[in-house]
Amino acid sequence: MRIVNISSKYRTILADEINYCRAKINAESDLRKKAYYYSSAYGMTRRIFNLEFDPQLQFIDFILNSSYQAIFSRIAIFMSGDNTIPITDEFFDGLSNCLELLEDRIRNNEDTYDVLEKIVNLMSTIDGNGYYLMQKGVPVYTE
Repeated sequence: MRIVNISSKYRTILADEINYCRAKINAESDLRKKAYYYSSAYGMTRRIFNLEFDPQLQFIDFILNSSYQAIFSRIAIFMSGDNTIPITDEFFDGLSNCLELLEDRIRNNEDTYDVLEKIVNLMSTIDGNGYYLMQKGVPVYTE
């Protein structure tokens, strides 16, 4: 997949936002607040591609937005009392690691596809099928 074709100014703004988002996720203990801070990542991708459109950036936005929706949904289910599939600190540690990689790739204008793939695989750990596969010993997400 090609490298994001946006100006270095916007790459820096996006990388800085991802860094801030990651720091807030790491510092927070409340699941809902972790998700809230995660939403800032796709919020910034959206603002930037509205100013300087790029198909790769739109793909990044799609993955970040979709993953936020999956996290938000899992937290809502968990908070309603259904703890069949837990959402843990380890999950957010994995998310933070993915964000660190994504920040680095964007900052250095490098390919982001494998990082986005990691985010998608991480999200499968909090959905029914992915969680089931993990219970069977299938490594659906690896760092």
